[in-house]
Amino acid sequence: MAANQFRNVSDLLLGASERYRTARATIVRRRRGDLATEAENRYVEYGFGHGILSNFDPPFDVPRYRRYADLEEVSRLWHERPDRWRQETEAGDGSGTVYRVADGKGPWWYYEAPDRAHYSPTNDGGFSPDVELSCLLDPYEIRYGLGDCDLRIVGGAERLGRDTVEVEARAVSWDYAPVGPFWDGADDYLISVDAEIGVILRFASRLRGEECDAFEVTGLAFDEGFPRGTFFLDLPGVEFEGID
Repeated sequence: MAANQFRNVSDLLLGASERYRTARATIVRRRRGDLATEAENRYVEYGFGHGILSNFDPPFDVPRYRRYADLEEVSRLWHERPDRWRQETEAGDGSGTVYRVADGKGPWWYYEAPDRAHYSPTNDGGFSPDVELSCLLDPYEIRYGLGDCDLRIVGGAERLGRDTVEVEARAVSWDYAPVGPFWDGADDYLISVDAEIGVILRFASRLRGEECDAFEVTGLAFDEGFPRGTFFLDLPGVEFEGID
């Protein structure tokens, strides 16, 4: 990408969260299990072959491969700057809704059926929504992942009635494990960037030109007033375990 194009896209992405007060999004994730498995396992081979990856228990240097199933799940996300978040994800395995709620530096809650229910009165920044979701509304969270890629503008499009800049990203090196929505071992990534605000409306990881994992924003609203209690979690019949 020409230097001025790179700066323009980087500025658009990394400054997104400064261009709204609140954001609410519905996000659909779709994963194709066979391609995701192939991509992940070739990254595992690379990582072990180059001394980047190792196991936490013996044998430390023998690759452990994973198999992924097809997945489709829907998440809802609320964000009030700078650090209030609510995530509700309908688990793809049908087990119920996963909640991650953070009231800034105040309390946070986590719930996953049937019995994972945690609460803390304070947040030092270590608890947040799943980054592959929150980074769509605040791409600054994946600035290092973007910095490890060669970015190229491949055109423009329209999503949700909004103009987008279509960006192709290709990892410069596999020596650093991808984070967020970057699927390990993918050939490249196609990113649809909102041309006005800079949020990411779609992020797809590809293998041989086919998508192995993708996040797509299907509903989006900015600068709404959220109801009181949005960043609080109280579930009937659920007793949260306190964590210091």
